[in-house]
Amino acid sequence: AGKLEPGGKYYYTVNTTTLIAFAVGPKYKPGNGFKIIGGHTDSPNLKVRPRSQRSAAGCIQLGVDCYGGGLWHTWFDRDLGLSGRVLVREKDGKVVQKLVREKD
Repeated sequence: AGKLEPGGKYYYTVNTTTLIAFAVGPKYKPGNGFKIIGGHTDSPNLKVRPRSQRSAAGCIQLGVDCYGGGLWHTWFDRDLGLSGRVLVREKDGKVVQKLVREKD
């Protein structure tokens, strides 16, 4: 934690999933109040279920749930990929977060 200064630009992250960034106006004086503007993106996606592995017709499958208000019919004409955050237990037993992205 540090002191906020007029004209300063700052950011911090929460749980490696949220970015909060803001600037302090150059004429700001304590007690003058402030304004907040927020934005949010929530892309529709398919979340892998906790106990999801299945097999059928000789293929390994993953059970998924729909997340977000997607226009699912538009997905039929695009390539789909796999990406996200996973928790991995390392050799020393420590659990760490890793970002993954399936590449062509």
